[in-house]
Amino acid sequence: MKVKASTFCMAVGVALVVAVAFAGVANKAPEQVVLDKAHSKRPSVTFPHKVHADTIACDTCHHTTKDLKATDTVEVPSCASCHLDPVKPEIPSMREMSLTKNPFHKLCIDCHKKENKGPSKCNDCHKA
Repeated sequence: MKVKASTFCMAVGVALVVAVAFAGVANKAPEQVVLDKAHSKRPSVTFPHKVHADTIACDTCHHTTKDLKATDTVEVPSCASCHLDPVKPEIPSMREMSLTKNPFHKLCIDCHKKENKGPSKCNDCHKA
C-alpha cells in the first residue's frame, strides 16, 4: 500500500508529539497528549493523538519503533530523548521556535498545510 507524502509527514509529527508525552514508556496510545516542553516560552499544546492514530501508521511518526501499534505495550523512546538537546547538528531540536528547525513545527505544520486541514499558526496550537 502506498502512503502519500502528506500522510507520512503528518504521521512523523504525531510520533514526535506522542513520544515526548510518554517520556519513555507507552502502555496504550492515549486519547490526547499534552506537550509542555516549551511552556516557559509558549502555552502548552494539547495534541489530539487518537484522531491522528486512527488514520496514520504509528511507526510513521515513531520512527525509532518500527511496526508499532496503538495497542502495543512496548517502550517508546521520548522525542525529547534525542530532540531536546540533540548531540548531532542534523537532528532537529525541540528548543528551536523556528518553523524550519523545530521538529514539531516542521512536521506537523507542513503536513497540515499539505492536507489543507489542521492548525498551522502559533496560537492555533499554543492556546493561552
